[in-house]
Amino acid sequence: MTAKLLVVDDEPRTAELTAELLRRAGYAVEVAASGTEALERIRAASPDLMLLDYDMPDMEAPEVLDTLRSGGARIPFPVIILTGARHSPGDQVLGLERGATDYIVKGTDRQVVLARVHGALRERASAPAAVTRGRLHVDGSRGIARLGERTLKLERRPLLMLQLLANRSGDVVSRAELLEVVWGSSYKGFEHSLEQAVHQIRRELREPGWIETVRGIGYRFVIQP
Repeated sequence: MTAKLLVVDDEPRTAELTAELLRRAGYAVEVAASGTEALERIRAASPDLMLLDYDMPDMEAPEVLDTLRSGGARIPFPVIILTGARHSPGDQVLGLERGATDYIVKGTDRQVVLARVHGALRERASAPAAVTRGRLHVDGSRGIARLGERTLKLERRPLLMLQLLANRSGDVVSRAELLEVVWGSSYKGFEHSLEQAVHQIRRELREPGWIETVRGIGYRFVIQP
């Protein structure tokens, strides 16, 4: 089945060049010229992936991501942010914390762009199988986590982090491995995001014993009765 992509950029030429590149790679592509138009298209029919310009006259990418998350715990499809000037580590961290999957600087080699799009779609399709540990059930592919009968409201990366820890129940998973697997980066600036993810997981679980901090190394999942 052909993946449906949405390209969002207020520069018509840039948007069409990106869309044409993706169409030639076999994807079905629609274009939106603003954050507002993108949200309207998504409400009508959710894409399989969105490439989102960071700077637009009506909304910046983090605002679009926040709107997508309102009323739900996570964005149900991968979002890759495209940026010209806003590519400092701080901007990247902000976008990823708001739910983006990846960050690409405009002008990046076309084959790299296609590889990143393909990788994001592949990750979505091959998310690890659901895992159940005691009263906890986590299904990363469906974006669902439950403790007993209670649904946990977790964003994408905290959810994937919880699933990884649960799959490795009893093992100490290093911070470096969590950054590499869940964030796709070894960049130290994301450590704050990792700590925020742990905080969100513990807050939603309401039972701190599930996630144990191993000082100086990482975290361990401990099944609670």
